[in-house]
Amino acid sequence: MNLGELQQVDSPLGLYDHPDNLFVAGFIGSPQMNLMQAVAADGKAKIGDYLVPVDPASQKKMSGKITVGVRPEAWRVVSDGDGGLPITVTVVEDLGADSFVHGSCKVEGTPSTVIVRVSERGTIHKGDVIHVTTDPRNVHVFDTDSGQRLSD
Repeated sequence: MNLGELQQVDSPLGLYDHPDNLFVAGFIGSPQMNLMQAVAADGKAKIGDYLVPVDPASQKKMSGKITVGVRPEAWRVVSDGDGGLPITVTVVEDLGADSFVHGSCKVEGTPSTVIVRVSERGTIHKGDVIHVTTDPRNVHVFDTDSGQRLSD
């Protein structure tokens, strides 16, 4: 529910895996989905100079301003030369088997904090700059104006 309006009815995993709109995407999950402002460009989502890969179904529906969502566990740490989104680490939240890396990104369109779940223990520290990317199947695409999901 949002302002008395039913947003989506589904199982908890259905809501998590396929949110119908930006409200549900930002509401379900802890930590919540990383939502980033982008522009549709050549079948990809462009955030600053960084191109986020998206699935073929989303490519056909995208135009103009879009919002892409990536869950913390869907990011993959890559080397600087692989062209990933640069994140400056501000906090590493060690949880035992894995960690949540909280960081900032100076790329226009990214939120003030980007959260990445990593399994590498003790290798990432406050002040480090990591680069992340994701698989197109893990990118949720939304129309920025309507908030509606474009991904299948």
